[in-house]
Amino acid sequence: MLQSLPEDQREVIILRHYADMSFKEIAAATNCSINTALGRMRYGLINLRKLMTQKQIAL
Repeated sequence: MLQSLPEDQREVIILRHYADMSFKEIAAATNCSINTALGRMRYGLINLRKLMTQKQIAL
């Protein structure tokens, strides 16, 4: 399902959850502000929830 996300959202989610990076580190690595990194994470999670609802996946 991660592959369904836009690249910028997918990148932030992977760096946060799999690489265990802070948002400050993510912002530096992706050359964006912390607020942009936070926003990408937020919209990425919203989009994942929508996909899960569409595919009827529950955790």
